[in-house]
Amino acid sequence: MELRISGNDSSVTKFVLLGLTDSPVLQPTLFVIFLLAYVATVGGNFSILAAILMEPKLHTPMYFFLGNLSLLDVGCITVTVPPMLRQFLYSDRSVPYGACLSQLFFFHLLCGAECFLLAVMAYDRYLAICQPLTYSTRMAPGIQKALVGMSCVFSFTHSLTQTVALSTLKFCGPNVINHFYCDLLQALLLQHPSE
Repeated sequence: MELRISGNDSSVTKFVLLGLTDSPVLQPTLFVIFLLAYVATVGGNFSILAAILMEPKLHTPMYFFLGNLSLLDVGCITVTVPPMLRQFLYSDRSVPYGACLSQLFFFHLLCGAECFLLAVMAYDRYLAICQPLTYSTRMAPGIQKALVGMSCVFSFTHSLTQTVALSTLKFCGPNVINHFYCDLLQALLLQHPSE
């Protein structure tokens, strides 16, 4: 734990993530399992995206949203899994304060955009099933792009708010996060540790 000391005040500049296990015997096994799962997930999502881009019959609103969802899914797991794999390889569980805030921001940005996009996809299916005669005008390509853009803007606003709120807090004392990535709730628990 590195501390910046000024008088009687000290601030945490690094967090320590406890991760999934302390056992050195399990770490190589977990590394292989999570690496294979990560590669399979990224490969699967890029396969979906390639199929949507290559096949003209899939150029419909539903598949446009599904392609965007695949991209967001790749981004969401890329924010958390590679740093966790690094922890398994090097047994270094420390994360600089800025990197923790960055991970928190991008995780909330990408996962939040996924949530908003799932709501848009539900609306798309509602229009397709309940109002099929006006579906093509209500889901024109411009509207599809606007809905995806609004999902990203709403998610950006949410993640920026969460990150700025966390960055205004002063962390003094405990710096151990009981998680495998920098999560908002776990970081907030450092403000008021439960004894």
